[in-house]
Amino acid sequence: MQTYQTAKTMLAVLMYAGWAVVALCIIGGFIAMNETNTNAFVVIIGVCIASVSGFLIIAIGQMGLAQIATAENSGEMLQIMRGQVQSASPAMKTTSTSAAASLNRQFIKGVGSVIKTFKGYEIVKAEDGVEVDGEAFPNLFAAEKWIKDNPKA
Repeated sequence: MQTYQTAKTMLAVLMYAGWAVVALCIIGGFIAMNETNTNAFVVIIGVCIASVSGFLIIAIGQMGLAQIATAENSGEMLQIMRGQVQSASPAMKTTSTSAAASLNRQFIKGVGSVIKTFKGYEIVKAEDGVEVDGEAFPNLFAAEKWIKDNPKA
């Protein structure tokens, strides 16, 4: 897995530079108040406005670090998911593959076509979902639930 160490280092340098800009603005404000006869309010406003650029630099660095953290966490989740799939039994892998193939086949068939037979009932594709023995359902799962609740004698 990638560590993004170079990017982390560059973003840390960027954030230190942002804090340096803020510090220089504050130091410059104190110098301006002591060396000139400028109104303190005007100097404070100037320092605040100039400090915004430093805070924006810091924010950009923080957003970059957040992106890196997201990438690392996504990579970890992918490794966990791959581990779960690899540890699954071959029968489970075959079942999930055949279920996906079955779902793909049902979308290819036209209206009125039998999508599948479930517990003796034929599930037929309809205009806006599926039908079982004239009963309309929004999807295949609802039809299967109805079939489980109404088994054939």
